[in-house]
Amino acid sequence: MTKAHSMVLLEPRRMMMHEFELPDIDDDSFLLKVHRVTICGGDPLEYEGRNAKARYPMILGHEMTGTIEQIGDLAAHRYGVAAGDRVSVEPYILCGRCEYCLTGYYQFCKTSRVYGVNISCADPPHLWGAYGEYLYGAPGSRVHRIEPGVSDEAAALSSVLGNGVRWIRTKAQVKFGESVAILGAGAQGLATVIAAREAGARPIVVLGREANRLKWELASAFGAHHLIDLEEESDPLGRVRELTAGRLLDVVVECTGAEAMMQLGLEIVRPVGRYVMVGTCGSSRRSLITDLVVFKEIQLLGGLGQSWDTEEAVRIINSRRYPIEKMVTQVFPLEEADEAIRFFMAHPEQALRVAIQP
Repeated sequence: MTKAHSMVLLEPRRMMMHEFELPDIDDDSFLLKVHRVTICGGDPLEYEGRNAKARYPMILGHEMTGTIEQIGDLAAHRYGVAAGDRVSVEPYILCGRCEYCLTGYYQFCKTSRVYGVNISCADPPHLWGAYGEYLYGAPGSRVHRIEPGVSDEAAALSSVLGNGVRWIRTKAQVKFGESVAILGAGAQGLATVIAAREAGARPIVVLGREANRLKWELASAFGAHHLIDLEEESDPLGRVRELTAGRLLDVVVECTGAEAMMQLGLEIVRPVGRYVMVGTCGSSRRSLITDLVVFKEIQLLGGLGQSWDTEEAVRIINSRRYPIEKMVTQVFPLEEADEAIRFFMAHPEQALRVAIQP
């Protein structure tokens, strides 16, 4: 086989199947045969033309798993994998030399190359996203071995769970027995529940307005002790006070970017608590009453992506302790990638994570 097919986003909202020559693999690169790629909550930004860094034409897809088809000797040594191994690949491509790569924040690498996000498929060797049969693995990739028996759906979510690990362990530095609230029960919120449980947090409280009951079921299965449906609970602050004997919560992770939820997070975190903000609102403005930040000396922490956090996420996935694969609610074939992303955007009440299978 010398050619492969990928779905190319020619311009915003226009996607088409394209055939590419498979690239030559040198000593420091690899070729990944893609098994699954999940549609990230950020993919619609590129699809609709709302990411100024996107370069069209492009191949979307950065939440992926697959099998190493070919790999150079140097790359095999660096990543500890061989041809035939099943792996997940992180979104970021590191230069390995800039101040951010060298200080543990490689998501801010100055070269800013991210699979499926900001590299045009017009640039050789073209296969820069996972909405396709193959992905080119560039030097500077981050690769993790997946154990036998782990589903492709769970493995593809390693960077999603890596986000949860970052927010709980790296940013909030949650200690055993500390209380954690997670605002929003989407894929990122559920990943954060798993990370909080792994950290020994108690209680773990999930708050949200979720029409999809599967989200609530998974939140419980992943370790949440209390679920607060804001469609039914008129006094969430009062309910949190009740659950914590009036103390409020040590850590809050806000995953929605919704104004009311962001404000609620300020209310339910305790004095000198930590508040990790990861939900984004695009170009729209949010009005927050920030006096509580001052009056409670809240530590505000931003959270973006993962950096040295995916190793722990893959360890959790490989342990098979959690039914992570249930977060994938629909699977579309590659030729229906356009329908898949449209479905993901149009049906949030049904779609938790949508996968594409080449």
